[in-house]
Amino acid sequence: MAGAGSGARTGEPVLRVLHIVSDSNIGGAGRLLLNFLAHYDRSRLQLYVLCPAGSLLEERCAANPGVTVLALPELPPDESFALGRLWKQIPAIMRVIRKYNINVVHTHASFAGRLAARLSGGTCVIYTRHRLEAEGAGARSRLFNLVDRYTCDRVVAVSQAVREDLIRQGVEDRKIALIYNGIDLSKFQPPPTGAPPVDQEPVIGLVGRLEPEKGHRCFLEAAQILLQQYGDCRFQIVGDGSLQQDLRDFAWKLGIARRVEFLGLRDDIPELLARMSVVALPSLSEAFSLSLVEAMSMGKPCVASNIGGIKEILVDRENGLLVEPGKPRVLAARISWLLEHPDEARRMGEAAARTAAERFDARVMTEQLTRLYRECLQEKASQAKNIEFPD
Repeated sequence: MAGAGSGARTGEPVLRVLHIVSDSNIGGAGRLLLNFLAHYDRSRLQLYVLCPAGSLLEERCAANPGVTVLALPELPPDESFALGRLWKQIPAIMRVIRKYNINVVHTHASFAGRLAARLSGGTCVIYTRHRLEAEGAGARSRLFNLVDRYTCDRVVAVSQAVREDLIRQGVEDRKIALIYNGIDLSKFQPPPTGAPPVDQEPVIGLVGRLEPEKGHRCFLEAAQILLQQYGDCRFQIVGDGSLQQDLRDFAWKLGIARRVEFLGLRDDIPELLARMSVVALPSLSEAFSLSLVEAMSMGKPCVASNIGGIKEILVDRENGLLVEPGKPRVLAARISWLLEHPDEARRMGEAAARTAAERFDARVMTEQLTRLYRECLQEKASQAKNIEFPD
């Protein structure tokens, strides 16, 4: 197993950890990684990040002191299992692992990264599952699941829903670590008690990638219904993705385009959330939602789909409202209720902020991942000592 240096303050060896992210955009995996990089202990870990050339993550990761960012041309953007390109990816990733004497490879969907780490020998391989498997997944998906089981030492589930999904797919329970995503709570603080609203007219927001599973069409249909009740409402959609033009066209088709703002990918999420009266998350599939936790941390009343990992974050009528996915009339009715009951909305928002502070702190997530790296390496070292070689 690759050696590690000594930690300056802890006396523990400094582990060299390589994160591999194949995303070109900044989604849940990228945001998790950025929160980790902002809080990890430099005396215990030496961090490296491998991403596709041109990824939006490249510059953001490099802004963290002590982090080495490597943009790999051989790593195709947004492709976890590019079978035809593996012969180029795997040797390139192995060269990185050997050059920097990596102890732990932590991948976020990259199959090539896990296989390269396996072939390098002695390296601990960890994989974070950021999504839920679709019902009735086909042969290709089942193949991926089989490969996942044999190319990693541990799997991080970002929610209990993901953990249960992994077990159904045959991953051994002992290999799964449940570690909730965390946010930087210092950046997402509720406004002072009694502070006046920033805007007079209601602003309904949705923060999330513009992809089918996020339920933007349902949000827009709910917006059309709400505008019939509240003509002064505004709707803001924050994020980027493949459906951008389709959703703009759909807003025009519904006749609401002048009341809907598509704000794109933004760095000022706390400032945008501060102006929102209600935050909606009408996802059709959701393993875990950092966007929801961020809004809750700021004390915003939230309406979200009663699915996946969301049910582990939000409790109906206590710290927000849950709705069945894909039902715009129900979504509109719940948003309307919050607008018409400001005291109850404020109470739920305050409870939401407490939930976020108690359960989803990035510092807790970072410490749990750091411990997982060390435990995984210790297990591998123990197993290596117990191997009996033939005479």
